[in-house]
Amino acid sequence: MRKAIESVQWGLFCASSWTWCIGMYLPFIMLRLWGWPGFWAFFVPNVLGCAMFGFVLDRERSRALAARLGWACALFSAVTVAYQCWFAGWVAQTFAVDQGAVLSAQPLTATAAIRTIASTGVPVALLVAGLALAVRGDAFWRTAGTVLTVASPLVLVLPGGLPPAATEGTGPHAITPILDLLPLAFALPTVAAGFLLSPYLDLTFHRAAQQAPSPRIAFATFGVTFAAMLLAVAHFYDPGTGAPRVGIALLVLWGAQLLFTIAVHLRELLTAPAGIRIPAAAAGALIAAAVLLGTPAFLFDIGRGLLPGEPLYLAFLGAYGLLFPVLFLLERRAAPRAVTVAILLAGIPCYLLGAWDFMTMLMPVPIALALWTARAPNARPA
Repeated sequence: MRKAIESVQWGLFCASSWTWCIGMYLPFIMLRLWGWPGFWAFFVPNVLGCAMFGFVLDRERSRALAARLGWACALFSAVTVAYQCWFAGWVAQTFAVDQGAVLSAQPLTATAAIRTIASTGVPVALLVAGLALAVRGDAFWRTAGTVLTVASPLVLVLPGGLPPAATEGTGPHAITPILDLLPLAFALPTVAAGFLLSPYLDLTFHRAAQQAPSPRIAFATFGVTFAAMLLAVAHFYDPGTGAPRVGIALLVLWGAQLLFTIAVHLRELLTAPAGIRIPAAAAGALIAAAVLLGTPAFLFDIGRGLLPGEPLYLAFLGAYGLLFPVLFLLERRAAPRAVTVAILLAGIPCYLLGAWDFMTMLMPVPIALALWTARAPNARPA
């Protein structure tokens, strides 16, 4: 019984380590663009990808794969920390400072300095707190992940936790998608590749698989609780505005999950064996660049159904829909680095044109090239 409980705790730990700025915000973009079909196209491969990890890899295979992929796993953690920091800065100025200025009838130009302070101060505060927590051991993190996952639904009792329609007894607004389903069909291979392959570079998943007495129990628990978390996030979508219904409840959820994710990935960067490392200067530069890109001067708006700041959000998302799937496919097959770089360089415009201009028929190209290269006769398996 004790081993089963410990495995469940590791599953709940993973549910919190994986509930970060993708699961906490991408559902709103998918609902706005494609309605519920877009949400399910995001939801199904995401839940399957994370839950399958513990069924595909046992303890020894996890150790071998993490050692084989080495620097790519460390890069995953560094980019993930950077992404959370960028998102924290963007949320702080866009949904807290700007919204507060609107509610108080102050001109947004008067809040420019406050936006800059918020966009840098919030991620720096999260980094400092994350570093303080990163030194804690496995027992602490199992407990913290369990408490956070179990307590997260309590945000619904906070202001903004329930939609006005639910409190007034009226029905919810229908979701009217902006795009038809054909672009979603072309984007689906990239979405699926990202969520099915990227988890194998996540060192927090490898830690859970290696430490849990039963990885299968842990990751089955993970899949169920993470699915519930995604459905709870979708609950905050406002069909009337096409944006999240931001209030104290969602801000608390975002803040708690961002801190948890930053801390656990900083821990992996600090404690990983020598063979699973990237230079500390490289990780720090990535994080600093992300904080800089979160300041008001670097945010831009391209319209086309995306809110200001969302183009950069989707650009960061390309790490998980392009960079890490390609690295996973090719690094484990020992493909020539020049080929990997060439596919990634060719894939950047394909991904950005799909994400920003909805030319999604281009998005599967780099994944298809990586799959073809990985299956080439001269590629060596891990």
